[in-house]
Amino acid sequence: MHISTSPGLRRGSAALAAGLIAVAALAGCSSKAVQSTTAAGGGLTTFSPAGNGDVDKIIWNVFEGEPQTVDPYHAADYTPNMINSNMCENLLQQTPEFKIQPGLAKAFTNPDPLTWVYDLRDDVTFWDGKPMTADDVAYSLSLNLTDKTSFSNYLYVNVASVAKTGEHQVTVKLSKPDYLFNEEMASSAGVVVEKAFHEKAGKKFGAPDTGLMCTGPYQFSKWTQGQSISATKYDGYWNKDLKPKVKQIDFTFLTDDNAITSGLLAGQIDGTYNVPTSGLTQLKASSAGKYYEGPGPLETTLVVANPKGAMANADVRKALQMAIDWKGIGTQVYGGLGVPSKLQTPPSAFGFAKDELNKLADSVPADGTAQIDKAKALLANVPADVKAQEISLVVPAQAETQQLGVSIKDAADKIGLKFKLNVVPATGYSNYLYDPATRGNTDLLYTQFWPGIPNPLDWLATTAVTGGTFNQSGYSGIDTLFAQARATQDTTERAKLVSQVEKKLNDEMNPMFPGVELHNNVWMNNRISGAPASFAYVYYPWAAHLGGTK
Repeated sequence: MHISTSPGLRRGSAALAAGLIAVAALAGCSSKAVQSTTAAGGGLTTFSPAGNGDVDKIIWNVFEGEPQTVDPYHAADYTPNMINSNMCENLLQQTPEFKIQPGLAKAFTNPDPLTWVYDLRDDVTFWDGKPMTADDVAYSLSLNLTDKTSFSNYLYVNVASVAKTGEHQVTVKLSKPDYLFNEEMASSAGVVVEKAFHEKAGKKFGAPDTGLMCTGPYQFSKWTQGQSISATKYDGYWNKDLKPKVKQIDFTFLTDDNAITSGLLAGQIDGTYNVPTSGLTQLKASSAGKYYEGPGPLETTLVVANPKGAMANADVRKALQMAIDWKGIGTQVYGGLGVPSKLQTPPSAFGFAKDELNKLADSVPADGTAQIDKAKALLANVPADVKAQEISLVVPAQAETQQLGVSIKDAADKIGLKFKLNVVPATGYSNYLYDPATRGNTDLLYTQFWPGIPNPLDWLATTAVTGGTFNQSGYSGIDTLFAQARATQDTTERAKLVSQVEKKLNDEMNPMFPGVELHNNVWMNNRISGAPASFAYVYYPWAAHLGGTK
């Protein structure tokens, strides 16, 4: 999983957002939860109706605020990815249907277990008109291999070399078989930039006064700090089936739910993803625009951050998970957008292991509702001195994450666990995830993220394997099985190994709890349409589908 993994997180700091959306309290909730429906009549949809007319300019809000950079090697969150996905492309492409298909590479082969060969398109140009060459591609991939600060560096752990092997061909040599690597070329691990521009820009690549140079349907135009980032249509875009209809998009940075809602209703903002839940009823009822929901591999859950203390006990972990009303959290905290997950990997990321993992999920009796009596019975055999240890949870100071924390504390209180909820400023919350000194002995951490590709190995590489970004406790229980699965060519056998991994994680309830998978949503006013309703905006050129309705 990539934060995108990319696992990414919503509404918070630029490194990591704090939650999905602000809504009513779980405990003593007096407002009615908004139901999951779409303008199309009640189900989930992949695309909103097509927009066919040309539009001079639209204003689109990026709900997480202004990014620190749009450098695709060092940006891994909602805001930069939502903008970058329209500008910078990858060797392969992940579609809004969660399928992987050719992108800047028109084909690939795997002639032996240690070799991936990519045949490149010969009709692609950068925004400055220069053709994309094999040298550009080899350079771009090599940056992920050599730059330890690149977010995708960990996905190159088995890469020995990247080289140009033909006028329009690049070959990746591996040190050991890796059947995750190729699909990761549909994530930012496969991004392509212009070599000469990147070398000249250096560390300023992606900065406000420098920008970047890529091949996508929109080109970087202007960054007015504190206000907006403008992208303009690239007339030389290679993909004739995805020609932009909007000439300019200004991405604005409002983060306040009330301000976003007011801006949408007043026509000052044309559209947004992550529709503010506090304004959802009003926006859905408004004749000024339309609302859509689509599938999304977003997961809100808890990470076991401390391998010691009470959470070192498997029965304590299992009991707390049983006591949490994840179904209620999905309905009330997340406005009906959340559906409880039975496994640690959400269903939309099951990928090649879909059949095996669905079978395993069906065997798990939990449905996301609280099971207080069963949890108490499980705790009966836990030593008293273990149960007496305090369990701490840290959440960001935002409405929905605080309500999530209150719900979990309520569950712990009901089964007799000693529990402390710590609420910290949202702007500093990412330090708890990435800085061990800040985290200290914190037992549990709130998190929300997405996979970079629809592949369970991607998710597990980040959440449950030694060195994973979201494996704060240093859990190593699946390392051997994971490595075996990653090196297995046969998809059927690989799926069986992944199922073994997921069963082990579920049996141990470590290093994270299954939480709630969240649907995606989008609202547009009546002058535009076409945006994907599924969660595609962090890796796919979604804005190229936008168009006018008149």
